[in-house]
Amino acid sequence: MYPADLRSLTGLRIVAAAWVLVYHFRNRLGLDLERFGLIAKGYLGVDLFFILSGFILSHVYLKAWSEGRFRYGSFLWARLARLYPVHLLTLGATIVLWALGRWAGASFETQAFDPSAIPQHLVLIHAWWSTPTVQWNFPSWSISAEWFAYLLFPAAAVASIALRARPVLAVVLAIVLFFALDGIVQTFGGSLTRLTAQGGALRIVPSFAMGVALHRLGATRSMSPRLALLGTGLAVVWIVLSTALGLADRWIWPGLAALIFCLAETDKAGRATLLAAPLAVYLGEISYAVYMTHLPVDIAYFEVLDRLPAPPTGVWAWGARFGVLAVCLLVSVAVYHAVERPARRWLRENDPFRGPPV
Repeated sequence: MYPADLRSLTGLRIVAAAWVLVYHFRNRLGLDLERFGLIAKGYLGVDLFFILSGFILSHVYLKAWSEGRFRYGSFLWARLARLYPVHLLTLGATIVLWALGRWAGASFETQAFDPSAIPQHLVLIHAWWSTPTVQWNFPSWSISAEWFAYLLFPAAAVASIALRARPVLAVVLAIVLFFALDGIVQTFGGSLTRLTAQGGALRIVPSFAMGVALHRLGATRSMSPRLALLGTGLAVVWIVLSTALGLADRWIWPGLAALIFCLAETDKAGRATLLAAPLAVYLGEISYAVYMTHLPVDIAYFEVLDRLPAPPTGVWAWGARFGVLAVCLLVSVAVYHAVERPARRWLRENDPFRGPPV
């Protein structure tokens, strides 16, 4: 049985967020993608989040579902309490920065900052084919996809319960679903793992399903502590090696799933990993703020840097570029403690759906 607190998976969240963040900042930081394959595949950090989401929600809610204590309204309210305060803050910050930038004479891509798309962002449907491209706070497309998965969680719970005696089959079906959807998207000239505004809701489905299936597998089967640690190491090696070799995303994706499963098994076995250390766990707790604030920080930081009377040169220029990472971290800490955590607590304490399970 898994412990209530899967600390290694919490710590893994900051790895996923940092992977995406460095990918988005790659040009700002002057990173050569041809030399750093892991950075080039940084967008897969989102898929790591998606698998993790399915796993964690199963861990938190499936027992209540099986015991008839699950309340769909309260579940969705809790998910909104988790996502919406920071989403609203960062969307608002991006709009303010856009308005100030236009007033100061800065240029913005018209389609990416289209005021007519703000309503879709407010109701979290901007990854449901309702917008032509990522807009405003670009990374937020993924929480629109998450919201889509949350709405479908009852279907995932039913499937998990139905396959509780055949957990390996559940994992196989999730893999088949991923490859099938990826194949369909490829026939239209795309890739499942590159879908964002136009199809992000589809992208999350197999990854979320895989997370649910892996939790079901781990709830009925266990790895030895030594094998769990070995599996974690092999998953990391596979991810690094496959990205360095430039393999197609479909071959990297199973490594992400394996990493999550093996890390959860180490927690189950009581074997602490570096990701279960207090600092890693804290960074994992603020990872959502890191992920959601890094674009507004990017806009503000580099706009100021570009307008300095005497821009830094040489080693100072490198320091100034990488300084954005420190600013992101500081802003994230502030947002987590001042907005995310208190707003989430207040919303959950004022759940309008409290009552008998439905």
